[in-house]
Amino acid sequence: MYEIFDGFIRAGTWQTRHPSDKKSFHLALGKVVWFDDFDPDQLANYLRDKLNLPPEDHGSYFALTIDKYCDDAWAVKDFLKYNSIPRP
Repeated sequence: MYEIFDGFIRAGTWQTRHPSDKKSFHLALGKVVWFDDFDPDQLANYLRDKLNLPPEDHGSYFALTIDKYCDDAWAVKDFLKYNSIPRP
């Protein structure tokens, strides 16, 4: 399911968190966040793998940016869960 983010990560500016990149991320997120087995931490691992970041890399600009997107994904997932928002 995480391959839905491939287009987002291929964009040369994804790491800038420019509003257009954040929009692209959230559009992809909206397609998978509803699935019970969607896990934002697994998404972060997927993105790290796609970028060939070493597993021990937690401090580079790219790793920190992925962590911010992961936090965004958790926020959306938790919001939907705790507000009992049904899938459209």
